[in-house]
Amino acid sequence: MDAVETEANVTAFPLAGSVPVVRATDVRADLTAAADPIREQLEGWGFMSVEVPGIGDRVRAMMSSFRDACLSTDPSLDDYAYERTPQLSNGGTHGFFPYNSEIPRLAKGVPDPKEFVHVSGGMLDNRPEGADALLRAFPEFAGHARAVFDTAFQVITTFSDVIRGMLPDGAPSLDLDRGATNLRVIHYRGTGDREVLAHEHSGIQMLGLQLPPSDGGLQYVLHDGTWVEPIIAGTDVLLCNVGRMLTHASENRFRPSTHRVHRSTLQTPQPFGDGEYVRMSSVMFAYPPHAAKQWQIGPDGLKTLDPTWGDFIANRFAGLGTALDS
Repeated sequence: MDAVETEANVTAFPLAGSVPVVRATDVRADLTAAADPIREQLEGWGFMSVEVPGIGDRVRAMMSSFRDACLSTDPSLDDYAYERTPQLSNGGTHGFFPYNSEIPRLAKGVPDPKEFVHVSGGMLDNRPEGADALLRAFPEFAGHARAVFDTAFQVITTFSDVIRGMLPDGAPSLDLDRGATNLRVIHYRGTGDREVLAHEHSGIQMLGLQLPPSDGGLQYVLHDGTWVEPIIAGTDVLLCNVGRMLTHASENRFRPSTHRVHRSTLQTPQPFGDGEYVRMSSVMFAYPPHAAKQWQIGPDGLKTLDPTWGDFIANRFAGLGTALDS
């Protein structure tokens, strides 16, 4: 595919039309058939990508309904806000995280200009009892979020099967758990003149799935050190990230996918802001069950460790909610 160098030393990275097409009605068959080019992507780039026709419109409807929910006062998302990271023992974090509630490690104490919601599989299944209260309060958002979650989870679990085939013999399933997995829907606002909207980072999870945002600016560093901006806003292109769990489990066979969000000069944002700059985006974070034992596989075979994946999360969780030291 062609890459175009920009003035900001970030290379435009078009993907639509050049990555495998995966039909939402036949995810497993199509993605499994594309295993070889997906392996080449991961080995060459450090992330993976497919095109799912129609997913962009479904994601945009979900993001638009979340934007409406953010503006609502009756009911208000603040009624469902968490001040501390919840549900680590039960499986996926879920609920509303208010504006300026996330302070990344590289941000020097300055919060990201965003508010967001976590929709977990546990929340969709009302587990524990009452977990779906936010969804019942915002039924339009709930319907769109459920549809996107179901397709995204099918895609990411099939990616996990491709990954397993790249690990040494004897590797277990990545065992991605619906209940522990969450879909984060993000509303950036009040950004002022900031160029950096989310600092350079990699995810904690086993795998992450970036869905098409409302604007460009999502940038990745390739294995050769080049920063690229995949052109996915307004498309049906999905990006699959390696998280630090998978790096740990594979004994560094796979590097975590490092990325950031800047204001884009490469694409015209879709209208979400009524005059102000607003960026909408969403990503799925997929985890194994938190109670499952950690494992590692490398040249010496499979090792099962005493700590759980919940311990892994607790040791690395930083930035969600106001209790940054918890």
